[in-house]
Amino acid sequence: MTGKALPGLLTVVLLAFHAPTRAEAEVQQWLERMSMAAHSLNYIGTFVYQHGGQLEAMQIVHAMDEAGERERLMSLTGPKREVIRDNQIVTCILGDRQAVHVNKSRPRTPFPVSFPTELMELEKHYTFKVQGEDRVAGHDCRVVAVNPRDRMRYGRRLCVHETSHLLLRSELTDSGGKPIEQVMFTDVKFPEHIDEAALLPDFSSADFTWKQEPEQPPEPGEGEHDSRWKVFHVPDGFMLTDHSWHQLTAEDPGVEHWVFSDGLASVSVYIEEAHNEEKYAGVSHRGALNAYGTMVAGHYVTVVGEVPRETVELIGQSVRMK
Repeated sequence: MTGKALPGLLTVVLLAFHAPTRAEAEVQQWLERMSMAAHSLNYIGTFVYQHGGQLEAMQIVHAMDEAGERERLMSLTGPKREVIRDNQIVTCILGDRQAVHVNKSRPRTPFPVSFPTELMELEKHYTFKVQGEDRVAGHDCRVVAVNPRDRMRYGRRLCVHETSHLLLRSELTDSGGKPIEQVMFTDVKFPEHIDEAALLPDFSSADFTWKQEPEQPPEPGEGEHDSRWKVFHVPDGFMLTDHSWHQLTAEDPGVEHWVFSDGLASVSVYIEEAHNEEKYAGVSHRGALNAYGTMVAGHYVTVVGEVPRETVELIGQSVRMK
């Protein structure tokens, strides 16, 4: 073999090593289409959210047109509430409290969810597989299984509509593959046009108390380096994705908020000044949501996320002042 042939051979070997397999390409294609469908389609449907022994029902109206992306979410069980999203502005109408909250939206929707389409980093911590077919709300769908490689995160089972590629059912699964939480459409339609009236709230909020969340100044700082606090241990793959400071009033000492994510699972850390010396420690859970609380240097530290108990404990026990 000549010296000139060797680089060419190495190139072929490296390309073969990094090229996705047919199965990997199929998974990525389904996830890309699913993420796009959640934002680009018009759809009206009813879905149920089963968690912690409870069942909630909601109606969703989603429109994408020349006015941008708009959405209306209405509770069908429990207190009457609505969430109206007009592009990046979210209005929460709490009928039971006669209150309206207006703020900037986070880059995610409750259901149908968006999903990361770059799988290279995620594959370090999850396996992905297209796993047969199913039916949800009378529609044929393809099943995508997402299984964790360790016990620090949950798996997922996604049912994606065969033709529209909208996510029709999402299950959160434990290490044994058992569902611990699910969100599922019971009815969904895909109209070409959605009337403006369908995107407006169902009741008047004129006499309600209005609150608009102000743009918060970066106190004690937007960056990790400006904080007096540090999270010393997170599971492999979790990175700091957001760090903010929230104050209700100018006199309020505020709450420092950190978000860590592995690209799929997310964990929030809240730090606020303690108002008394009562015991504040331990783990609690509701369905897939686990929370860990502790007292550190006269502050409440709370860690919350749809992750296993071990994850919130690991993170919470590592929070210290610098």
